[in-house]
Amino acid sequence: MQRKIYAVSGHVIQQPEIYWWVESIDLAPRRHAVCMNVSIRLDLEAEFHFTHLIMTFKSFRPAAMIIERSADFGKTWSPYRYFAYDCASTFPDIPEGPPKKHSDVICTRKYSDVAPSTGGELVYKVISPHIRTENPYSDEIANLLKVTNLRINFTKLHTLGDDLLDYRSEFHLDEMYYARPEIDEKYYYAVYELVVRGSCSCYGHAQRCIPIENSAGVAITPDRPDMVHGRCECTHNTKGLNCEQCMDFFNDLPWRPAIGDDSNECKRCDCNGHAARCHFDRAVYQASGFVSGGVCDECMHNTQGKNCEQCKPFYYRNPRRPITDPYVCLPCECDKAGSLNEGICEGEEDPERGLVAGKCYCKSNVDGPRCDRCKNGFWSLSAEDPNGCRACTCHLLGTYNNEGCNKRTGECLCKRLVTGENCDRCLPEHYGLSEEPEGCRPCDCDIGGAFDNQCDVITGQCTCRAHFSGRRCDTADSSYYCASIDHYTYEAELAKIVNGEVQSREYPLNARDRTWTGEGFVRANERTTMTFRVDNLLQSMQYNIIIRYEAPQDPLGWENVQVTVVRPSDPSPDGICSNALPSDDFLIVRLHPGGRFVEMRPDICLEAGIPYEIRLQMGEKRTGVPDRSASILIDSIVLAAPTDVLPIFKGSPLAEQHKFEFDRYQCRNQALSLTPMTDLSEVCSRYVCPVAAIVFNQSLQCDCDPTGSVSGICAAKGGQCDCKPNVVGRRCDRCAVGTYGFGPSGCAACECDSVGSLSNICDKQSGQCLCRERGITGRQCNQCQPGFWSFPDCRVCQCNDHASICDQKTGACIECRDLTDGYYCDRCKDGYYGDPRLGINLPCKPCPCPGGLDSGFQHADTCYLRPSTDSESPDVVCNCKAGYTGERCASCAINHWGNPNELGGTCERCDCNGNIDLSVEGSCDPVTGDCIKCLHNTEGIQCENCIEGYFGDAKIRSCQRCVCNELGTNVTAGACDRVSGQCACLPNVVGQQCDACAPQHFDLASGTGCEPCNCDPHGVLLRKDGTPELQCNEFDGRCPCKRGRGGRTCSDCEDYYWGDPMAGECKRCQCDPTGSASQQCHRNNGTCICLPGSGGALCNECARGYTGRWPHCEACGECFRNWDDIIQGLKSQVTNLIDKANNIEDTGVASIYDDAFEKMEANLAEVKSQLESANITKADVDALQQQMDSLLEKVSKAQVFFIVFYGN
Repeated sequence: MQRKIYAVSGHVIQQPEIYWWVESIDLAPRRHAVCMNVSIRLDLEAEFHFTHLIMTFKSFRPAAMIIERSADFGKTWSPYRYFAYDCASTFPDIPEGPPKKHSDVICTRKYSDVAPSTGGELVYKVISPHIRTENPYSDEIANLLKVTNLRINFTKLHTLGDDLLDYRSEFHLDEMYYARPEIDEKYYYAVYELVVRGSCSCYGHAQRCIPIENSAGVAITPDRPDMVHGRCECTHNTKGLNCEQCMDFFNDLPWRPAIGDDSNECKRCDCNGHAARCHFDRAVYQASGFVSGGVCDECMHNTQGKNCEQCKPFYYRNPRRPITDPYVCLPCECDKAGSLNEGICEGEEDPERGLVAGKCYCKSNVDGPRCDRCKNGFWSLSAEDPNGCRACTCHLLGTYNNEGCNKRTGECLCKRLVTGENCDRCLPEHYGLSEEPEGCRPCDCDIGGAFDNQCDVITGQCTCRAHFSGRRCDTADSSYYCASIDHYTYEAELAKIVNGEVQSREYPLNARDRTWTGEGFVRANERTTMTFRVDNLLQSMQYNIIIRYEAPQDPLGWENVQVTVVRPSDPSPDGICSNALPSDDFLIVRLHPGGRFVEMRPDICLEAGIPYEIRLQMGEKRTGVPDRSASILIDSIVLAAPTDVLPIFKGSPLAEQHKFEFDRYQCRNQALSLTPMTDLSEVCSRYVCPVAAIVFNQSLQCDCDPTGSVSGICAAKGGQCDCKPNVVGRRCDRCAVGTYGFGPSGCAACECDSVGSLSNICDKQSGQCLCRERGITGRQCNQCQPGFWSFPDCRVCQCNDHASICDQKTGACIECRDLTDGYYCDRCKDGYYGDPRLGINLPCKPCPCPGGLDSGFQHADTCYLRPSTDSESPDVVCNCKAGYTGERCASCAINHWGNPNELGGTCERCDCNGNIDLSVEGSCDPVTGDCIKCLHNTEGIQCENCIEGYFGDAKIRSCQRCVCNELGTNVTAGACDRVSGQCACLPNVVGQQCDACAPQHFDLASGTGCEPCNCDPHGVLLRKDGTPELQCNEFDGRCPCKRGRGGRTCSDCEDYYWGDPMAGECKRCQCDPTGSASQQCHRNNGTCICLPGSGGALCNECARGYTGRWPHCEACGECFRNWDDIIQGLKSQVTNLIDKANNIEDTGVASIYDDAFEKMEANLAEVKSQLESANITKADVDALQQQMDSLLEKVSKAQVFFIVFYGN
């Protein structure tokens, strides 16, 4: 190795193993402070990341030095670390000690010692591995790693003291120097190697660095394979030497370094194709929730906004083009004269906010998409008018098209149904000025419910007759109705009838099939007269009389029917009927064959509030041909106003139209033909209320009967109330034919028997049907009279004179007298005997069994007479109750007990729980009831217990023999429990039959109980739940050992091993297979069990008493056996001596005797060792005997000594 010293100005480090950098030092005191300061500076072409440096010195390491960095190409410097042999004196202002943070600047003594004199290293790491780094991507870490320049300042040398020798004390202020200049050359800084580790700084946005080029594209620095260049080859849309900026037009997010897997790529600005440049605005970025901060610059195509997403003022976005279209913004088309803000329009489309793109905002009186026309009601568009147009004087709703006036001239033009100079009124009989095309609506008042066709001009409300409502007066009030044409109907069956018969008729199931009113008809003949009372007319007017009738299968009809109106007095001269003549009150009419009603002409005048009688007299059926047998059914008469006289059908073309329509659909005939309201044609239904309003001048009150109706509301047309079951009539005020009992629940059906009654019509109040003859009775005529049965034949009851009535259907007698019973009262009641039949008539008497009824000891419910020749003393036989026997039941039956002959005495069944044979006499005591002959292995006074050796429930006959395992049962404790069957088990034996060991026990076969398993919990296998398996084999007691354990309890080493398993010291047995009885050695000491002749710990040598070469060993013989007996005797004596010596020692010997006892113990041990030797001579035995005698003497003296001094 050689050294080459460069000039002071040359700081170059190259080929460190051959050359080294040297800086000479001038130690002259006048320049000492300057000359010791030397630096190595690395100027990098760009920003780099610096991680650590390693310096290897040829000379002593500096006594003090500083490592500094610059991140702005040398403009400012910051220290990394101070190094000094003595930090306190060299850098007094810099703290010592280990840093707590990576950015802490401290001074350290490490790397500043004098030793070694050469080859010393200095290592500095920017990020210390001893300091925990919470966030490796933090700004603190990034700033520490970032450098453009690195400077190493050597500030102090280590010297050996000769720099203080031989320097002159005489000097000038500016000439202080050393006498020997060779000292200067002796001290210098010399560096073998400087390793600076780091990487080009690209903030994670580049994979590699490339040479920096000039403007011509030529690399400024040479490209060597081992050189790290400073220019990053940027990705992630970044630029700059260190990728420290975002590329142009990629400023939507702030520039950030890549962190971990997050590249933090620069994002392209979204300018929708309307800008070429953008910039990042932090305020915009924050306002967006840190999503986007790019702001587009110089938007084109009439756009604006941070993303060029809006159209400029006076432009709007075309909703049919995408925002990226260069023609997306169109100019507004607003008329400036009628628009606000000089014609600016809505810039975008937004249905949620109600915005329409391009929409113009008109002045208050202007309308139209372009704000180019006046609103309806305004005229004269002008730019000078702040409202755009002037107001018309016309009423807007009354003008044509709701335009108000002519938008150029201001002239009003009225709609068709509007009048007035300003088009502000409806025409007569119209109302509701509105924006409808006609302007107003017709009043359209109901032709009957309203007094006329005039209505309120605002609401259209017509003037209604009494109890009519609705705007048109076309609806009856609640609880009122429009009466039908035949409202004045008078029933024939309610008239005064002479020579006529009322015939009621049940209502059909379907109302449409009904051809009559009321309850039926009056069958009239040629002499019948019916007088109807009429006193309920509400209007004075002309009426037609209509007769309703039925003439089935009559081809002729009835030619002569006379109708006479009987007035109580002459008509009032001032009334409507003042012109009526008496001849007008007499009419003759013919009832046509096949017809149902006839309307009489002419009409007659009747006044309201006056009672009339209308007499209907039936004349000859055929004129001049009397027929006394002829008859016809008259239903009712009706008073109905003639249609022609009603004002709604005359006086105007519209009324004539109504009359034509009413006649065309035969509405009058439909009503008189009893057509239900629900079946009327739509046209006829429409005329019900108008006709009723004219005829009655009001709608009529429902007046529903509160008992027969569901509610007080009736049908609006016809007035039919909602009736309860079987209730009829408009008011629901009577029962239907065939029902009765009008009440809150309606009416009940008569249900008259079809055989026993004449018809299904019953009394309205009682419901009594009209019965036929032959003694039939009952409300429904469905029963026989008392004493008869078998309806409808009604035969006489046969009861042997002991009952008055019998069952109507079966004939069985009811309520038999004289203690009799039976279908025909033909036998005595239970408890009595006799023969009550007619012809025999033996009275019924109490049974003597034995004491008779109410005696307190009667034991039979029935008895009977046994045939006997003695009629005065009949033979009575009792039917004894269970448990009694004998003709009079005076004895207890077999296997019953008690005294039946005393007051209250009974015979009870022996209670043996079913464990005796009831057919075997004497199975129980007849007096006490105790059981005697118990069966099924039972015993006890009630056979309630199992016998010895059996168990179970004797009461259910389940006693069975005890089953006890002989090996597990204690036979001295007796048989098993008589109820449970549990045997008396030996210790640690369980089970009903003592047939199993208790858990963790084994060896049931021992016959003395089971032994504990005692499994070692540390040596057994584990269950699934992690607990040790402590159950052993039930036969041999072996526990389930884990690997490495053995023995029965798993507390030893596994088979063929020995040692302490708890200490992990299990060793394999080494037993010789030739000499061993088993391969398993002693588990504690490893000794083997030898076969005869073999011996030694491993059974691989001849045993004591044998000789020869193993394995061929032979017994020594009788001589050895005798000799060995002597040796064993000596051995026993030695053992006793050792025990005595130990006892003396245990009492506490004074220290002065310790040596004596130690010698005795040593001698005893030697003797014992010799005795254990297999080969010993007679001389040896003699010597041992003498030695033992001496020891015995010493031990005895010691015992005496301690007895004297210690009393023991």
